[in-house]
Order: sequence, then C-alpha cells, then structure tokens
Amino acid sequence: MTPDKALDRVRKLLALATSPNVHEAAAAAAQAQALITRHRLEGWLDAERAIADDPDPIADARDEPLDVARKQRPWKVVLASALADVNGCLAYTLERDADQAIVLVGRTRDRAAVVILWAWLLRRIEWLSATHGEGRPRRWHEAFRVGAVDAISQRLRATTAAEHDATEGTALAIIDRALEAERSALERFAEEHLRTGRGRGLRVDAAAWKKGRAAGEALKLP
Repeated sequence: MTPDKALDRVRKLLALATSPNVHEAAAAAAQAQALITRHRLEGWLDAERAIADDPDPIADARDEPLDVARKQRPWKVVLASALADVNGCLAYTLERDADQAIVLVGRTRDRAAVVILWAWLLRRIEWLSATHGEGRPRRWHEAFRVGAVDAISQRLRATTAAEHDATEGTALAIIDRALEAERSALERFAEEHLRTGRGRGLRVDAAAWKKGRAAGEALKLP
C-alpha cells in the first residue's frame, strides 16, 4: 500500500467517527494510529532503501506550521510533541514576529500522518474539556487538557509498541535497525539545523489535570 493510500484510509476512518460517544471516538484514534504505525513499519522492510538515499528526506516544515497563535497553549505543544514522537517526527515552537508557530520536522509522509491525527484529536480534546468543565475558568481547562493529552499520548504509544511487538524474526531486526537509523538522522538534523532551547516545565491545576487524565484514560483505547 502506498503512503497516500494509507493516509486516505486513515482519513476515511476518522471521518466515519462522528459519534458523540467518547469511547467510540477514542477507539477510532487508536485504530488510525495502529494503521499508520503498521504502514511505517512495513515500509522499513525494504532493506535496500537506505535513509541516506530516501526520496522523502527529513525536512523542517516551518513554512507549513501545524498551528499558529499569538501565544501557543501548553496543551497544544504537549499534544504536538506526543504525536510527533510516535510518528517519527520532532515538534518545536518557533517565534515568528508577534506569533508562535508549532513546527514539525520529519519526512513528508510522517508529517502528514501527524497533521491528520492532530486536527482530529484537537477537536475531541476541546469537546472533552467543554463537556467536563462547563463554567470553569481558562486555567482549569488548560490543566484538564494537559491531563487528557497525557493519558491519550500514553495510549497511542502503547498502540505503537504493540504494532512493533507483533513483528517477528528477521523482519523485526530490519525494522529495529531502520528505526534506530531514523532516530539518529532526526537527532543529527536537529543538531545541524535547529537552535531549540530547553523546554520549561508546566505548572497546572492539579485537580483539573487529574480529572483530564481520568477522562483521557476512560477513552478505552484498544
């Protein structure tokens, strides 16, 4: 299956997930991530394709930011970083004049997967926050959303790990070498082309964070 066909299947899967039931929505997100991961792993089985010769090289997509705002909300930065991590990318915040942009670094096919999941999960997390925190202040909603992102990110990482563990024998050895080479290539790219500073820790409402994390955990991801 080509990358375009795989992403089309992901789009169709998420487009069908219109139910307001949060459990069904979360199941769709997990299925989408599993499909993306499975396709990525299968792609690395082509042992003749070295990363150095990849026709889809690592790029800094600052001209196509994931999100732009006067000031980025911390929960969005956390979500972007988590999605980038499980899909072979990096995410960082870039100051642009009076705005802040969330930028992805990675291959076109991997960035496209992040963009699809980002747009869909963004709406779902905002919906969760509105449902659980009607009348609450903005500070509460920020903490709730960070908690929800933490829980969802943990589930998506588990989905990715499960797909990896389902691979056996020679195929697993090829994939592991390729993934390690990919991680090294991303690190080299960041060192050579980016000047990213160290991130700051978040201080959020503990009770709201716990409630958001519980809501994220209740999504029943398969």
